Amino acid sequence: MFESLAGKAILASPFLEDPNFFRTVVLLLQHTDKEALGLVLNRPTDFSVKKVVSMVCDVECVHDTSLHYGGPVDGPLIAVHDSAALGGSKFSESLWITSDQDILKKLFLEADVRFKLFDGLSGWGPGQLESELSSGSWLVSEIDEETILSVEDCWESLVKEIGHTIMLQQIDLPTNSNPELN
Repeated sequence: MFESLAGKAILASPFLEDPNFFRTVVLLLQHTDKEALGLVLNRPTDFSVKKVVSMVCDVECVHDTSLHYGGPVDGPLIAVHDSAALGGSKFSESLWITSDQDILKKLFLEADVRFKLFDGLSGWGPGQLESELSSGSWLVSEIDEETILSVEDCWESLVKEIGHTIMLQQIDLPTNSNPELN
């Protein structure tokens, strides 16, 4: 039975050697039995959003954050943002996703809007992500909105959180434990 992981993050296993995904956190935007699409959250590029915007459109961008590498699949610029007024596709309680050029232009002008802008995306064909998950290449994690928009590298902290949760689930101490048996 298929279970969608859309809205969750997948974390590259410490053993995943694919250079496209080494120590990455991918936010899954879509996950069906036919495909999975996501954005790498923790790969800022050396390009500033302000510089990229000046090259691709005729607005004066007020944001000086880094453009992020969304993944190895070519695609339009995609933004994850927190402005209900600007809209796009609602992703969570207070986040929207858009590649619409008109919305992006408005986003670049709004100083109070928090967002990440991505170039490219990550994609998997039918069964591909499921195969990689079952081989241990990825760890599945819940992710909050603050972490999604954060500029900090969240891979290590999320991996440690998963490890901590696993350890807590495995600890099953008897209620009448005898300290002499330690």
